[in-house]
Amino acid sequence: MAEENKKRFKITPVEIFVLFLVVLGFSFYFVPKAMISLEQKQYGRLQTNAAMMTSKILAEFSDNLKKENPTEIATKLTEEMNKLCKNPIDKKNPAFSVDKECLGCVVLKADNKVKNVILTAKDKEGKLVVRTVIQPPSFVTFNKDLEKNDKK
Repeated sequence: MAEENKKRFKITPVEIFVLFLVVLGFSFYFVPKAMISLEQKQYGRLQTNAAMMTSKILAEFSDNLKKENPTEIATKLTEEMNKLCKNPIDKKNPAFSVDKECLGCVVLKADNKVKNVILTAKDKEGKLVVRTVIQPPSFVTFNKDLEKNDKK
């Protein structure tokens, strides 16, 4: 009787192969979706970091009694905000940088002649995620649409 039960519940190599194909099919469907949502979260955090910095820069320009130039303001706020925010893509890099491009950084470029600050952040492929031009007291922002799947 025990031998009969062993023969009845034996899994054949064909069944194992079919199960393998089913698991492989599910992984090809779900893994890319999980990776896209992770990238969308990272790029959303980049856009949030840029929005916070925009707000801080505008506040600093409006409260600027010492008449600091944009480069001084950008440098001061970069140091301050790097203590509060983390880089969403590469934890080794700072969240904000002045004139130095790095993966996951919001880069601030100040122009003292025009008295403006430009914030940019790029994705892993080097495409623009956010770009903000701050000309106090106003600003203009471009944000990449994170809902649209750019991969073809």
